Amino acid sequence: MLVTVLPLRAVMFQLLFLLIAISVEAFIIQQKMILTRRVSIQYAASLNLLSTILGWLIFFFLHPLLPLDWQKQLINFILFGHFATKSGLPLVIIFFDLGLFTLLIFLLILVIEFIALELLMNLKSISKDAQFNGQIISQSDSGEKKSVRRENIDHYLERNKSKSLFIANVYSQTLILIVSFLIQKI
Repeated sequence: MLVTVLPLRAVMFQLLFLLIAISVEAFIIQQKMILTRRVSIQYAASLNLLSTILGWLIFFFLHPLLPLDWQKQLINFILFGHFATKSGLPLVIIFFDLGLFTLLIFLLILVIEFIALELLMNLKSISKDAQFNGQIISQSDSGEKKSVRRENIDHYLERNKSKSLFIANVYSQTLILIVSFLIQKI
């Protein structure tokens, strides 16, 4: 008889990590790309939900291809939050693999989110929702104020898009890693 296990712990932590990532990335996207709070939250939520869904699909696809010891370690970590000590693998190898796996996950998330941001920006013109705190960028010698033109906004957003997304992901993934370590201590 097949036993069904509901990974409630994994689901709850995934929701917690999603909330952390969305809030941190929305704040940074809002600051760096000069968007409204609503638009930055929409973009951060869309990007993180998409990368989470694709990440789990990739995990379920690749999990059966891993060696049996790694499969056991992954399932043990996801369901119970710790590694099996009697796995036969040295602890140094487990932590090295975990570090390498974490780096690969970060890069995969970054690529997925960058492609998704490109698609979202093409679907919805982001420059309509862009708002500067002040519409004035500079003053000429005669004191006339120049307003920001749409081309300047588009150029500014295009230039800072990848940098903003990278910084947002670094901050959110670092905070998630800190929270993960704190949870392990409890």
